[in-house]
Amino acid sequence: MSTELTVPGRRGSTLGAIAVPARMRATMLRRSLREHPGPTVAGLVGLLAAVWLIRYALRGDQHTLGLLAGAWVLGWIVLPLLLGGGRGRVRPAHLRLEPIGGVPAAIGLLAASAIGIGPAVSLVALAALPVHAARYGTVAVLVTAGGAVLLWLLGLIGSAIALEVVGHAGGPAGALLTGIFTGTAMGVAGSLWAVFPWVSVLLVAAPEEVVRAMAYVPSAWPVSAASGPTGQGVRLMATLVGIVALCAAAYIMLVRRVIAAGAPFRPRRTTAASPAAAEREWLGWVPAATRAVAGRELRAWMRHPLRVQYLAFAVVYGALLAGLPVLSDVDLLLPWAGPLAVLGAAAMSAGLVGLDGTALWLPLTTPGGERAEVRGRALAWLVLVTPIGVLLTVAGILLAPDIDALPALSTLPALLGAGASVPVWVSLLRVRPVADPRHPTAADNPTDIVSVLVATAAGLLAAAPVLALMIWGPPEAAPLLPLVGLLGGAAAWWGGVWLADERFARRGTTVLAAAGQRSRPPETVLPLTWDAQWYRENKSTAWALGLLTVGWIPVIPQGLMPLAFGIDSGWIVAGHLSGSAHTAVGLAMVGLGVAMLLAGLVLWDRRPQPGGPAQPAPPG
Repeated sequence: MSTELTVPGRRGSTLGAIAVPARMRATMLRRSLREHPGPTVAGLVGLLAAVWLIRYALRGDQHTLGLLAGAWVLGWIVLPLLLGGGRGRVRPAHLRLEPIGGVPAAIGLLAASAIGIGPAVSLVALAALPVHAARYGTVAVLVTAGGAVLLWLLGLIGSAIALEVVGHAGGPAGALLTGIFTGTAMGVAGSLWAVFPWVSVLLVAAPEEVVRAMAYVPSAWPVSAASGPTGQGVRLMATLVGIVALCAAAYIMLVRRVIAAGAPFRPRRTTAASPAAAEREWLGWVPAATRAVAGRELRAWMRHPLRVQYLAFAVVYGALLAGLPVLSDVDLLLPWAGPLAVLGAAAMSAGLVGLDGTALWLPLTTPGGERAEVRGRALAWLVLVTPIGVLLTVAGILLAPDIDALPALSTLPALLGAGASVPVWVSLLRVRPVADPRHPTAADNPTDIVSVLVATAAGLLAAAPVLALMIWGPPEAAPLLPLVGLLGGAAAWWGGVWLADERFARRGTTVLAAAGQRSRPPETVLPLTWDAQWYRENKSTAWALGLLTVGWIPVIPQGLMPLAFGIDSGWIVAGHLSGSAHTAVGLAMVGLGVAMLLAGLVLWDRRPQPGGPAQPAPPG
């Protein structure tokens, strides 16, 4: 008697516990939609994309439709990691105090995940599969509709697993995905001329190689099961059911582990030696203080989310800029994948001091700490990025053996030398603090466009002799390209280190104060009319503004326009000359302009700070 009464009670309690996450999610979603219109706008955009997909399914190619459906499911899994989709999500940790087992908890959490704009729009988008299968009959529509539901479940469970494992297991994993995603988006945007022809061909009819590859992609299986032989269709649908079941089992195990352990899932850490320990043996010639800073920086590059994101972005962006032109049968840029990635890594490193906060007081209170800090940061960057640049360059050479790789190999050391040291100086010169250095987010970007441009221009300046010798030099000078690249990299290294040393030694307290602020420091107030008194008190600022404004004239109109585009107007000095004199004057103008811009940056660094007089220069 008591057993009969207890079992229904337990069943009711279990069903009630399953419904708890769904009610929690519905409440959070309702309040979120009232407070923030962003999800509604994103849902409308997604609905328009889903309508376009259904429209394409009416007459489009079967294999391309499967590819688009797979991209949609993959985006459903990845995008919440990048856009903070886990903030309003009910997680397994929320059910620790509920008397519920792993299976009911997983079912309740998945039911809660299904409540939202994203899952609803995804279900509408995947309806394109049965719409396309309508041409094969009613049975094909039913089979494909079942396959679309399975794909929807795959996206739902995959997103839940990704948010729990990646989104809460630690920052670097999510930052890595963010860097890959943004690097891919920027790389495709930078190579639209090569991507558009391939996309147009794919939308009309998938090429044969794509058709063969789609046989192994689950998003293409529902339509293939409906349009192919019966036996093949049964095998494909059974395999798809098995994949969804495996994902569901993995999610149930994950939920059980979180509820039982009382802590979010975290991957086990290996006991492998740290990057610093690996470098310690062959960096014995480096002073101990510099070696310590380099080891700290290497660990920061591996663990800090924003650094991981920047490095992943640079690698993916450079590789795609060099590799995507292959879609249009242009393999000329493949050997340049390494130099492009190195240049991107230098640009993304031009504001890292802003992530350190008040930790910069350590080198300032250590004898010789400023010098060790600058060299340690530069050395760590060099140790980290050099293998990446070399591997990408060698991979490009192997993929395009008919392309002359000597210019790319010669440019690489010049870019490495400039990328290791100049961003350190720029980062000290233009400190952009983050709101909370202890808990940075993807929105805390400590760089600005000026810092990125200066770091990029430094790399191009260091590589300019190699490029000039390659374009205008005689063929007999080709063996000198590696030597010229090494000399350019060495000169850029020592120049950047000297500037960073000078900045950190003279303005160390200013840099520390700027990095420790929760908001950006006030900018220098510039008068709108001529003020002789202001000029007498701010000569460095006035000259810096003049040089930074006028310095672009020798670089672009007097230098690059006649050299790169052959524009020789009457006011261009090189236009009145010909032959080698024309080239020499153009290059001299570029050098003059770059020198003016660098002098302007140095003077801007020495300007009087807002709210107080300029700091006196150290004796000697």
